[in-house]
Amino acid sequence: MTNYHFKIFLSILISFLIVISYESLIKNYKNINNFYFGLKKNINFNFYFDNNSKNLKETNNQFSYDNKNNFVLPTVKKNFFPSPFKTEIPEEEKDNLIKITLIQKFKKKDNIKKPTEFLLPTKTPKPTITPDYFNIDPSLARPGKTPDEVFDIASQKTCVPKEILKSIAYIESGKFFDVVSPKYFLLYNSYNWWNSEFLTEEKRICGGYGYNLNKGVVPNDSKFAGYRCRADNNNNLDVMGPMSVSYYGQQKYGKKVANLLGVNDADRRVILDALIIVGLIIKDNVRPQNCKDWNSKQIIKAACGYYGSCGIKDGSYYCATFCKNYKNFGGKGNCDPSILGDNCWQ
Repeated sequence: MTNYHFKIFLSILISFLIVISYESLIKNYKNINNFYFGLKKNINFNFYFDNNSKNLKETNNQFSYDNKNNFVLPTVKKNFFPSPFKTEIPEEEKDNLIKITLIQKFKKKDNIKKPTEFLLPTKTPKPTITPDYFNIDPSLARPGKTPDEVFDIASQKTCVPKEILKSIAYIESGKFFDVVSPKYFLLYNSYNWWNSEFLTEEKRICGGYGYNLNKGVVPNDSKFAGYRCRADNNNNLDVMGPMSVSYYGQQKYGKKVANLLGVNDADRRVILDALIIVGLIIKDNVRPQNCKDWNSKQIIKAACGYYGSCGIKDGSYYCATFCKNYKNFGGKGNCDPSILGDNCWQ
């Protein structure tokens, strides 16, 4: 190949490369354009060039041309192209920035909400306890929600001092009135409680004296009939209820108690009914002139007449225990168990 042909081939090759490069440049124009605007958006070129416009002008002035198109290369200052990550700020702007930063800092502190202050209680509050009671039918419930209220009602109905009724009750039923829970007290003070839906355990019928106290067995008209609450003491006397009322006392005074309470039936197993029966028995034995001021003989006769003696011969000392209780409960007058001995009717 001659030199002439080689030049032609080289020219064609260069032209071909120029055309391909131009076509590639056109195709990638959009990508280059997007890259440029993205770069411009993220980096504020105006800021850099504005701050260094003086440097640019000074640099341009350093170019000098002569008639022969020769020029002297300029000496470029170090800060001609500023770093995008660190820019020197004029002193005036630094002062302004410090002022703005301090103002914003104090404003943020002012906007901080203070926590609500709570006063601590001087004492630990106690939780309110909801009373636990049975939903007893009002038509079956007797008046009186506490032992004291029941004793007051029985005293008013029978004209027997409250202290006398209470002294006998604490002999017949022990500490029943002290230990029975409020909800079971109300149950035992309602008619027909011995068949109540709330009576779910045998021991509860025993706890309310709903059994024959001599035979120790629950009667046939009750729930848990035939259940034995205590041993048989070989006494055929039918005695029941918290006041140990006999079958005779139930038969003689039952209707009177029902009339006094304004109900259809009364039963010795109900607390208030039993207290009123005992009060009526005492009233018939003593025959007092008034309801409060009883003399010593009347006081001791109330206990002796109900028990049948003062318990000197049988060693129960019923009257002695009665007088002790009477004084403890604040009874008026002198209670002396030796006044009558075992002869209650003298």
